[in-house]
Amino acid sequence: MTPRTTPLSRRGLLAGGAAATALAVTPQAAAAPRAEPRDKSRPGKGTVVHLLGTAGGPPPYGERMGIASAVTVGTDTYLVDCGRGAVTQYLRAGLSMPALKGIFLTHLHADHIVDYFDFPLLCAGVMPPQPGFGGTVRVWGPGPSDTVTSGPVTPGQPAPGIAETTRRANATFAASTNAFVAGGFGIDPVSVLDVTELSARPGTVVTVLETATVKVTATRVPHGNMSPSYAYRFDTADGSVVFSGDTSRSDDLIALARGCDLLVHEAVDVAWFEGQGMPAPLVDHMREVHTDVAEVGAIAAAAEARRVVLSHLAPAQFPDREWAAAARASARAAGYPGRLTLGHDLMRIPLS
Repeated sequence: MTPRTTPLSRRGLLAGGAAATALAVTPQAAAAPRAEPRDKSRPGKGTVVHLLGTAGGPPPYGERMGIASAVTVGTDTYLVDCGRGAVTQYLRAGLSMPALKGIFLTHLHADHIVDYFDFPLLCAGVMPPQPGFGGTVRVWGPGPSDTVTSGPVTPGQPAPGIAETTRRANATFAASTNAFVAGGFGIDPVSVLDVTELSARPGTVVTVLETATVKVTATRVPHGNMSPSYAYRFDTADGSVVFSGDTSRSDDLIALARGCDLLVHEAVDVAWFEGQGMPAPLVDHMREVHTDVAEVGAIAAAAEARRVVLSHLAPAQFPDREWAAAARASARAAGYPGRLTLGHDLMRIPLS
């Protein structure tokens, strides 16, 4: 992968307003995915990855919640995707709302963002000393689709980016917000958000966030006509974790994940969908824009990842023992020497 200068188009949402306002576009230099060691000034905190929900696909399941993960770095928390139940799982994991500093969305399929606006909406409905955000929460996600140009819903803008999606979500809940504000104990949810639309060319790595304790980089990954879609890498003093997002096998993802301590990778079992007599378009979708569990071992070996955990599992109702067996078989077939294991809801993985 050859780094190139890639602009990040940043859009802020006006506090107390419904419209998205374009801010200055700042060129960001593409960066290698490996970060320098980070500040360890907060001993004992460390970096921990939390799998909040591990189910793939829109259908709801009782055993696994929708896809969502979190990374805690010291006293700061960052979310990656906000699938069904993300708010509840976030709190069940013992994570603090005031500690939430950023939300990273891999793409805008409903199963990855259905709980996204719940975070500001539910926290903005009350004022201190009730639980709420500790300050502005930054949000990063895709801009408008560069592939979907028509559709039955909002045909004039059939595939908006995260800034417009946020504005529309806010408008949907106007009755609730306006009632709370009129009652004197609520605020406009978008006033606590700072939304940035990523704009990265295929084959590049962009630096999304860099602080004293964490560096986050991203690259585009292929996910059919849901484009752009992103994978994210977090580098901290304790180690590195990469989230694949939804993707078919991707050399750009492998490059982003090179040498990481943990790769959280999606997995589907295409044979199950075929055996259930699912419609051909759905089976083709699973085969062409996702990663079959049998391929993950080879991806892990190529990336030289120290450990891989399977998440975004489809079908989510597949028995754990069968997923675990498929993971072991995939690792053996590829000669992958690291750990390739099955993720589960509320799994906690320290990187130190």
